[in-house]
Amino acid sequence: MQKSCKSLLRLVALALIVIWCLPALALAKTKQPELPPAPVKVTLMATARVNGHIIDWDYKFPRTAEFGLVKVASLIKEQRQSNPYTILVDGGNMLSGSALTDYFATTPSKLPNPMFAMYNNLGYDAVVLGQGELAYGSAYLAKTLPLAHFPLLSANARISSKSLSAIKPYIIKELNVGKDKKKEIIRIGIIGASTVQPDTPESADLKFTDQQAAIEAITKKIGNKVDAIIIIKNEGLEVNGIAAATHGKFGITAATPGKFGSSISKTDLTFEKIGKNWFLSHADTTSIYAVTAPADKIMSDTAWPYHDATLQHLEAIKQPIEKPKS
Repeated sequence: MQKSCKSLLRLVALALIVIWCLPALALAKTKQPELPPAPVKVTLMATARVNGHIIDWDYKFPRTAEFGLVKVASLIKEQRQSNPYTILVDGGNMLSGSALTDYFATTPSKLPNPMFAMYNNLGYDAVVLGQGELAYGSAYLAKTLPLAHFPLLSANARISSKSLSAIKPYIIKELNVGKDKKKEIIRIGIIGASTVQPDTPESADLKFTDQQAAIEAITKKIGNKVDAIIIIKNEGLEVNGIAAATHGKFGITAATPGKFGSSISKTDLTFEKIGKNWFLSHADTTSIYAVTAPADKIMSDTAWPYHDATLQHLEAIKQPIEKPKS
């Protein structure tokens, strides 16, 4: 009887030990090394030298054309639907260059500036200041710039007027690529640099310095804060980062966007997380042509009042002036 009681006590003690240890054992099993997130593809889209062509119409040879922001809009929507992680930039020279921009720069109108209105609708992340933005003078740029819902970039612009203080050297774009409500941020620096011809009249409140020196200074400033850097010049763009495989420099020159919105540049950037940092592991770049896309209806409806007013103006100035009867 005494032996049976001792055996029973041993069994109870053993059971209590097992019960006590179970949570620790369960925790040990579940506390596995955390796997890194899957590679992430970021799509960089770019336009440049749109030169006031918001609609698929050629003002020099009056007829429909296979270019314009109304067609670009369809290409951009398609890319955004296929990948939630996208960046849209413009290389500049958009504010002037067509009969439409000439008309709205010289004629009072109740409509907002056509180029800023259209670019706002497309949701640009950044636009670079180009010579075309200065075609009607820095005062005109200062007047229209507050309409922009996107930053205007120029690392080599030196600004001494509050009216142009919205022009910035760079931005840092943050993309939350985390899954299941987990925060994972890829940070991409975007630097803009302006190419301005020597004979461009400079104003007292806007001057330009050496482009390459400005880019290098900003790159040094933000290099440790971002996972990649996009450098946008008026004549093209490139992406720089650190290679996942070698931890050496990774760079790609993106395809050049077509003028007047005849094509967009598309660059797919694949990021892999190693440790606490994201690295570039692959990049592809190509051009997508507007001829393959229909005009977007919403953008066409937005563009029509501007286009119609321009056509009426062009028709009016073609009319012969009647001589007064003697």
